[in-house]
Amino acid sequence: MLGGGALAALQALPQTAEAEVVSPLVEQLDHGAWPSDATVKKLYEDLLTQRAIQSYMLTLPTLNVIGMRDGSEATFGKGYNVLPIWKDRMNAKTLVPTPNCDVVYSMSYLNLKETGPLVVYAPPNVIGMFTDFFQRTLTDVGAAGPDKAGGGLYLLLPPDYNDQVPGGYFAFRSRTYNVFLFFRTVLAPGPDGPDTTVAVATAERTRVYPLYSLERNRPRMEFPNASPVRVNMMYPTDFAYWEKLKAFIDYEPAESLDPVTRGMLASIGIIKGQPFAPDARRKEILTNAVETAARTIFALRITPEGLPNAPYYSDRHYVNGWGGVDDAFFGSSYQSLDSRAAYFQAAYSSAPAMVADIVGLGSKYPIAFRDEKGELLEGSRSYRLRLPPKIPAHLYWAVTVYNPHDGTMPETSQAFPSRNQFDKVETNPDGSVELYLGPTKPAQAPERNWIQTLEKRAFLVAVRLYGTDQTFYDQTWKPDDLVPL
Repeated sequence: MLGGGALAALQALPQTAEAEVVSPLVEQLDHGAWPSDATVKKLYEDLLTQRAIQSYMLTLPTLNVIGMRDGSEATFGKGYNVLPIWKDRMNAKTLVPTPNCDVVYSMSYLNLKETGPLVVYAPPNVIGMFTDFFQRTLTDVGAAGPDKAGGGLYLLLPPDYNDQVPGGYFAFRSRTYNVFLFFRTVLAPGPDGPDTTVAVATAERTRVYPLYSLERNRPRMEFPNASPVRVNMMYPTDFAYWEKLKAFIDYEPAESLDPVTRGMLASIGIIKGQPFAPDARRKEILTNAVETAARTIFALRITPEGLPNAPYYSDRHYVNGWGGVDDAFFGSSYQSLDSRAAYFQAAYSSAPAMVADIVGLGSKYPIAFRDEKGELLEGSRSYRLRLPPKIPAHLYWAVTVYNPHDGTMPETSQAFPSRNQFDKVETNPDGSVELYLGPTKPAQAPERNWIQTLEKRAFLVAVRLYGTDQTFYDQTWKPDDLVPL
């Protein structure tokens, strides 16, 4: 028991102040004070850069095909009746991502907003596809498509088409007004190498015309030979990337693009129907982001951890451009945005026939940018590539060298940076084929078995197998790694 005096003295002692409780975010963000103007500006510009890089990665498939369209139409003309054909095969004069110089290409760009529904007659034995301008496949054409290599009439419908769909067609509705027509016809063996005669004649049987048009009113088809012409069909690498994208967003239905991508674009100022006029600083940030995004995607492509499902084999250094996803880059529960961006930096057109394991009909593309030691391929060095016997390609095989950054072909003293089964390459007694790659022909290399590379330039190698056989799918047949000499 305390006496009265002791109790009074105790009550007079100073009380200890209770510590202030501060929420974690207030403490993290400048301890509750306002950030400086410089900090705010830097954080906002960092966000704008990040959003621009992600917007680039999301929309690269679109700009990829827009670059092809703009380059083609500026050089060969515009119109649904204009179908450029690379009649002497595609070579390095055509700047386009990962072209195949071992077939005959036919490519055109159809605008359904201008024409309404279009009918396309695909000749027999075409290997091709139609895609919208986000490079989402409408359908395969040919053996893997509904015509089953017999040819047929394809009806392409615009996104807002609500009328009767007539019978007698393979009908497909596009989510964009713009549609990409991409046909390939296969070479034949000639007396001294590949013969394009039948392939070109087949391609020139293609016909395109508006639905319900009268024969007498249809313009004649034009088939310019694109092989000897220099043409740049690549996507922009500067601020024009955003300008072309904005024009496209304004032209197409809003619903053609998913809401998340539309939201990402809105955060950098690209909104359908609204002005896009960034000030000098924002324009500088967006321009720099185009280069940063391209460098980032390229680094992703050559970083093993970046695309962990890309390796084709457990004992080889080849990669698969799809890496465990389907032709639209979907896995079991997600869309692989990294795989999609990596693919469209150096390629175009992704279709089911390129991904699905269709024995005897599909096409496969093991790609190597490292040698047997895991080192990146260098154009100043020489290599040997052995294809084991019984190459599993019912239609044909080919090996092609590309610039790895964007998939264009290196321009060398050779007509094509490629060798295929029609090139009369020398074959070993066991049926295997040894090809040599390097800036000059190695002494042991037969002339027809050599593919020239460029000094001091990186390169990658694509092995193409059309009409792929079962031995490829069960991996009892595999291309050997490149061996440095």
